[in-house]
Amino acid sequence: MRIAQSPRLRMATRLMLAATLLVGGVILDGIFARYYFYANWIRLQTAADAAAIAGANYLPAHPRRALAVAREYAELNGVRSSEIVMARVSPDDREISLRVKRSIPFYLAGAPAQAVSARATAAVRPFGSAPRLPNVQA
Repeated sequence: MRIAQSPRLRMATRLMLAATLLVGGVILDGIFARYYFYANWIRLQTAADAAAIAGANYLPAHPRRALAVAREYAELNGVRSSEIVMARVSPDDREISLRVKRSIPFYLAGAPAQAVSARATAAVRPFGSAPRLPNVQA
């Protein structure tokens, strides 16, 4: 009897191939899940930054309008209104803060959905209060 035709060897080969494919699939799922998580975090952070900066344009004169514009810009950048956890203007009406949170499902890994969150703050400062840059001569 030849070894290549042994039923036990064929079964062992099939099992090893199946195990290799299964482990490879789990590893690929982990890689894609990490990328998906990171890509969503970048989208949320970008949307939160844009919303905070857009809202800060209406401070300190119109704090309610600043909040409305910040929410509008967040939604225009792909954030659902239910994902906006917090949007507020500071008591002195010179700073606006926004926090957004999204639930990301992981399918194959069997892990529960994880939350991705981002926060952004934009402030209005008086002219001349920004730090001065050093003089650089060419």
